[in-house]
Amino acid sequence: MEPDTDSTRAAPGGVFDSAKHLLGSIVAHLHSRLALFSTEFAEEKLRLTTLLYSALMALFFFFTTLLLALLFIIAACWDTPYRLHAIGGLTILFLIGAGIAFSVVRAQLQSRPRLFEASLGELYKDRQQLDSPS
Repeated sequence: MEPDTDSTRAAPGGVFDSAKHLLGSIVAHLHSRLALFSTEFAEEKLRLTTLLYSALMALFFFFTTLLLALLFIIAACWDTPYRLHAIGGLTILFLIGAGIAFSVVRAQLQSRPRLFEASLGELYKDRQQLDSPS
């Protein structure tokens, strides 16, 4: 005798099981989006920290080198009638260097990627899938 196939099948869970499954899917989806968001936030924080430390180190070594070079040139020209020309020329040279460094930093700050771009892209895809008729 064969078992009744209707009695061996699992009965459908009903509305509450469907709602529970839907809520579980939403929570899992939000969890993955939050994990992506936190990863992007950590990457951006690391990038900015690295940029700050690198810029500070570069500035320290740059200004130390410039100060020593300036002292060397002034000391070499001190007993000549061109000492004021040397000081003025070095001042103009440093002003040009500061302008170039400022423009490089400004270009780097403007070229940075949009914050949380991947998270926003995924949320946009999710919204499109929810809005599209199935």
